[in-house]
Amino acid sequence: MNNPRLGALVFAAALSCAEPLRADCDFDEFPLLEGMQVASIAENMQWNNVPMSVKGFQVEAPPEAVKGFYGERWEGEVDFSEFGPWQQIMHLTEDCMMMVQLQGQGTQSMGRLMLVNPPDEEMVSRPLGSGVPIPPDAAVVSDMQNQDRFRDGQMVMLASSNTLEDSVSWYESEMARNGWQLNRRLVRQNDATLIYSEGREQLSIVFLRHQEFTQILLNRMDR
Repeated sequence: MNNPRLGALVFAAALSCAEPLRADCDFDEFPLLEGMQVASIAENMQWNNVPMSVKGFQVEAPPEAVKGFYGERWEGEVDFSEFGPWQQIMHLTEDCMMMVQLQGQGTQSMGRLMLVNPPDEEMVSRPLGSGVPIPPDAAVVSDMQNQDRFRDGQMVMLASSNTLEDSVSWYESEMARNGWQLNRRLVRQNDATLIYSEGREQLSIVFLRHQEFTQILLNRMDR
């Protein structure tokens, strides 16, 4: 998920539907327009411990036709809204949440189909940020994990009350103590980047200094 607005949307949507749901849905239950071409973006992803799947789509139909189709299929249980440049269609059932996010492009529509399921008990109890080093003063803002057939990955965003310099220093000490190899180091006045490797794993750490806190983004993946 490279679009921060999409990330914020998925995060808010997941929180809004996670507690009342009890069963799982899959994409076989997601209605598709005739001729809709879909491709997987994230097959098995967890956003702040809430499981979801995301597919991209393209169809030879304007947005109003797409909205009309889902309005009929989900009649009485559908919500239409806008989020920045996206038009949204949301359907909430007893089992899951389905969302269509779309934009028009000429005579076509393109966007994403999102399926959000409730977390199981083990996932709910998992501390956010597990799997990456977190300074004692930092708070976890978001934790996105993705496991697919090719590789596992995790992206964690933190907010730290420490200065940029102290945050970088903490990670340099912590990573060296745990045997990680430093591959790249770039430190400037208001931002910094550290890239480490250990075996098949790689961890990049990006720091960005704001007026009152330091934002830290950790990206862990198998190589």
